[in-house]
Amino acid sequence: RCPVTCSERRAGGLSTVDASHLESLASGGRMPARRAIMVLATKQHTGKTSVSLALIQTARKLLAPSGGTVGYMKPVGQQWVTVEEGGEQIRVDKDAAVAHHYFKLQERLRLSDVSPIVIGRGHTKAFLDGEMPSLAAEAFEARLTSAFGAISAASDFVVVEGTGHSGVGAVLGWNNARVAAALGVEVVLVANGGVGSTFDELSLNVAACRAEKAAIAGIIINKCAPSKVAEVTTYLQKAADRFGWGVPVLACVPYGDDLDKPSVSDLVHLFEGGFSKERYVPSESASSLASMSNLGKRRDLKHTAAAVYATALRYAAGYGGLRASGGGGGSSGGSSGCSRAGS
Repeated sequence: RCPVTCSERRAGGLSTVDASHLESLASGGRMPARRAIMVLATKQHTGKTSVSLALIQTARKLLAPSGGTVGYMKPVGQQWVTVEEGGEQIRVDKDAAVAHHYFKLQERLRLSDVSPIVIGRGHTKAFLDGEMPSLAAEAFEARLTSAFGAISAASDFVVVEGTGHSGVGAVLGWNNARVAAALGVEVVLVANGGVGSTFDELSLNVAACRAEKAAIAGIIINKCAPSKVAEVTTYLQKAADRFGWGVPVLACVPYGDDLDKPSVSDLVHLFEGGFSKERYVPSESASSLASMSNLGKRRDLKHTAAAVYATALRYAAGYGGLRASGGGGGSSGGSSGCSRAGS
């Protein structure tokens, strides 16, 4: 079982895991080529990013006694934000920006290496029209391996987060499974709780990984009904063994209703639309409650609705008697995006 406290489980979303598996991965026991893993989902909304952040936190605890460091990389991103690096404005994946800030990776890793490739709107068509040489096979691979090499050199263990399921990126000739194979890292598949449909989804992703010769380190089941954790773990392992996968079920994470409740900052993001800096860089924002108070001064419907929701949440959380501009109580319940197992 994972040696983490309740607060750490909330921060990362990982509550049950065989730590010996992760310790073996972090120590190089299962990974002679690379001391790293790549986390892939079987579909959207499995909680892949939250699981990735939890694995980073757990690996940091395991390596802390020896002074080891943990790195993070999201090789290919789709939803990007603009940041400044070296005096230039660059586009990076939004999840990479979260991890880079939350784990203070800027002390060791360049964000442009953590998020080396971003595929924006229209890039796929431009690539197919032969108008994006940066996405050509040789250039693509060179950028990936260069960035991963820099992160590996500065880290004792690396968590690589894929973009969606194993097949995402196939239109470019670089699906997630191929990326894992090119980097020489084993894959951890994240699926949602269940047996039949979950195994069906896993089967497609296992096949995609094997087609690209990407090794699979194990499976993590996320958002499982608490009463079904033991049953789901047992039967998914039986199914994997029955069909000769040779892949262990590493963890089964119970679904937690309290981790999926929206924070005030989430509502700011929802009603404002697009990237909200205060959501991803809490230290550079004022209190979320204060932000919501300001929204109520505007007259259009979406901001009025946001203020109504903020007031309701303040009362529900026991802050009804406080001034909206006081404290900052609304900024610690997941504003960084790192505390939601189902996000």
